[in-house]
Amino acid sequence: MTSETKRKIEHIVPVVFVILLRYLNTWQALLFAFVGIMYGLFLSRMFVKGAFREYEQEKGFSFGKLIYGIMVFILILLFYKKMYIVAGAWAIMSLGDGCSNIFGKTYGKRKLPWNPEKSWIGSAAFVFFGGLGAVILMWWVSLGQSPAQTMLWQMQTPLTWSYFLICGFLTALVAAGVESLPLKINDNITVPLTAGLFLYATTIITWEQLDNAHSIMAALIINISFGLLAYYLKTVSTSGLIGGVVVGIIIYFCLGIGGFLILFTFFALGSWSSKHKYKWKASHAVAQENRGRRSVKHAVAKGGVGLVMAIMALLTDIPEIFKIAFVAAFATATFDTISSELGQIYGKKPILITSMKSVPIGTDGAISIEGTILGVASAALVGAEAYLLHLISLSSIIIVVIAAFVGTTVESVLGATIERRKWVNNEVINFINISTGAGVSMLLAKIL
Repeated sequence: MTSETKRKIEHIVPVVFVILLRYLNTWQALLFAFVGIMYGLFLSRMFVKGAFREYEQEKGFSFGKLIYGIMVFILILLFYKKMYIVAGAWAIMSLGDGCSNIFGKTYGKRKLPWNPEKSWIGSAAFVFFGGLGAVILMWWVSLGQSPAQTMLWQMQTPLTWSYFLICGFLTALVAAGVESLPLKINDNITVPLTAGLFLYATTIITWEQLDNAHSIMAALIINISFGLLAYYLKTVSTSGLIGGVVVGIIIYFCLGIGGFLILFTFFALGSWSSKHKYKWKASHAVAQENRGRRSVKHAVAKGGVGLVMAIMALLTDIPEIFKIAFVAAFATATFDTISSELGQIYGKKPILITSMKSVPIGTDGAISIEGTILGVASAALVGAEAYLLHLISLSSIIIVVIAAFVGTTVESVLGATIERRKWVNNEVINFINISTGAGVSMLLAKIL
């Protein structure tokens, strides 16, 4: 048995433990997930021999296996009141992703046009096995919950087989779409988060909310027009055009023209800063790849968190909190991009954040006074714009700026540690950075 086959078996088999969620309370489930984290960190190499890739053997653990356990833990934390959502997302991560890889490598001759590493057969297997597993396991786990927990929160209708059947396969289809994108973010992060949040949205959505949402036709026209303009100006690639238009349409649909303008401001500032003195950056080997043209991986890594916050602002009964998080997500992304792109040019003495020692420009985790000041200013600009667009209150601007500063500081620390060791790539760091900014803003909003 090859190491990759062992890895896939190890990826799929834990789904049997989803059955236990019917009987466990929240703390017991979290303890169980913690054991899974310890398995990925220490125990896997003891029980499953030869299931590590060469670079993982050097580290002594598998990042993917560790993330698997961490994501199960996070799913339980997020959806402990609705454990059937945990069951569905876990099933899709385990069965969908695992079977996609097995069938794709064995039978996947026809590749996806947007990602030559994925195949139509693999994606079909993802939807079928992930959806089937989600339907069965969500139903099973829901039987162990109280009647109040098995009601759709807004509509107050009981969960039925038709709900599980439709939403299980629909969620698998959405997660398969995300998994097929040419991102450099671990599938064990994107797939369960996408599945969990989508399933959660199905339990709180009402037709009234959709009826009051902004015109989808206006979203299509505006985003496609600006997307084509960006492509003509060579600020996005073909995949970046598609990804950006999809993100923009959903944000416009959820938050209207105000949400779109926040996204546009981030994109405009980011594109300009990447192009600014590009030749100088290229001569110092610190320029953005592909002459500054953004691809779909940038659209998801930089805009994915804001996209989720926009959806939650539409679908939940606390839209003000999620609107602040939406603005903070893009303020953090703008802070990060501006402080990096312009700090490399105007920063006189870049230092490594973990040691405070001088380092060459472009070093992962390097910061400068000039870059930080420009980053703060850009985050404040995004916050002020959001206030003028009536997305957030005046006092929330300071929350946005603080959250963006914290998120970008976390990004610098991770860049100086795990990114320099090549444990993760820049897209993962960006995702963590922006998620931190959004999370901090929500915490501060609730406190203040």
